[in-house]
Amino acid sequence: MFYAKNIFKIAVLAVLITGFCSCRKDFLEVVPKGAAIASKTSDYERLLNHSFLSSMYRSTNVVMSDELAAYKPFLILGSGYTVISDLKAFEYQDDIYLPTEEDSELSDLVQQLYTYNKVINEVMASKEGNEQYKKALRAEALAGRAWVNFTLVNFYGKPYNAATAAVDPGIPLITVADVTQTVFERLSVQAAYDLIIADLTEAIPSLSPRIISRFRMSQSAGETILGKVYMNMQQFDKALPLFASAISKLSNADIPVRLYDFNTTFGPGGAFYPINPYTGPNRLNLAIDEEVLYLKRQYDFYNYFLSGFPINPQTVKLYSPADLRLNFFTKSPFGAPGVTYPLNMMRGYGRFNNMGVSVPDMILLKAECESRAGSLPNAINDLLSLRKKRMKNTVAGAADIPSNVAGDKVALTKYILEERIREYATTGQRWWDMRRLSVDDTYKSTVGMVHHVYDTAGNIIKSYPLKPERLTFRYPLNIMNSNPSMPQNP
Repeated sequence: MFYAKNIFKIAVLAVLITGFCSCRKDFLEVVPKGAAIASKTSDYERLLNHSFLSSMYRSTNVVMSDELAAYKPFLILGSGYTVISDLKAFEYQDDIYLPTEEDSELSDLVQQLYTYNKVINEVMASKEGNEQYKKALRAEALAGRAWVNFTLVNFYGKPYNAATAAVDPGIPLITVADVTQTVFERLSVQAAYDLIIADLTEAIPSLSPRIISRFRMSQSAGETILGKVYMNMQQFDKALPLFASAISKLSNADIPVRLYDFNTTFGPGGAFYPINPYTGPNRLNLAIDEEVLYLKRQYDFYNYFLSGFPINPQTVKLYSPADLRLNFFTKSPFGAPGVTYPLNMMRGYGRFNNMGVSVPDMILLKAECESRAGSLPNAINDLLSLRKKRMKNTVAGAADIPSNVAGDKVALTKYILEERIREYATTGQRWWDMRRLSVDDTYKSTVGMVHHVYDTAGNIIKSYPLKPERLTFRYPLNIMNSNPSMPQNP
């Protein structure tokens, strides 16, 4: 049945998690015999501390993004991409997983959902912790569940459209940690958003106002996620104060959380120095990355050594020579000295992707909301606060906003959307923007609708158009085969 195999594995994993957390004999109760369950409030905190909650091992959204091209000589399994499903995703095929494949975007997310539901439903009855402690843990789990559901509905539900969200098929909304559950119903996109908003609204007041760990949810992170939800709903007036509040709370951090100045980090002694000629800058450990507020690590090897999908020529032109973010790109495929991509195309290297909450994302989303509202000076100030730390400070005016852009709401908003591409190209962040912009009448023209494959001379030898239907993933075939009555996406 739907998710049944994954939920069984989750149950086993949950037992192992609690078993590894402590060597003390009284750590777990055995009720009934052979079934390990958490009982103390601290047990549930250990569950929230586990590293699997902060990781995703599929990066399909990366190769779906419109800033990428493909380079034919490196469209080879192992050096160009890691799994066949990624090549199918780049080609915008309808079904990217075989019926025999069990691992997909669902795998990691459903595991996380099980743990969050377990904490939500059980922690308040746990032993030894006080009421405030229990409420704080439950709030973290509610916000974590909201993040998972928000991610799932953005994989498997249509982009949010207020006119159709109530009837558009969404996702099953699982609210219990029950491994015996076998019947799952796809509720509407609106139902998913309603639960996400309800979870976050309940959680935020009880979340920690202080930022104590990149692995744990804070009020700032929760407000940012809720702001993103409202942005997807095109309710920018609700999103803006959330981003403003979230940014104001960054000073409440017990760990370093800030916007890096690339003029410093790429210099001697800087966090990203030196640049390894093979693997790029030293920015592969997101657990210590000071721009990460809430960690949901995506193991994206397209920013490490995989060489099949460089940024396309149009994306290259978005960068000026003074842009220090170019240090996260190389013109050569991995392990191919003397070989360069045609048309100045480049592959990403030297960093991994955080799907959680990051400081640059917060700033750019706030600027976008301000620009859409016509608060152009505020939007420009936010944009400049980022660009001044991304452009070479030795080049006069490099961070400035073009004069023909600064005074026009639509032009400035498009420029901010381009800035998001400059900031996040090859990390998969663009996929989420593509979805929300595809239903935005003013800005849907900014979404690229075709992937090209280039040869060594820079000729386009194959093109794959993006059908609107493929802005939504189809459920994996093994899931559908177990649930023939469940509606599949077109």
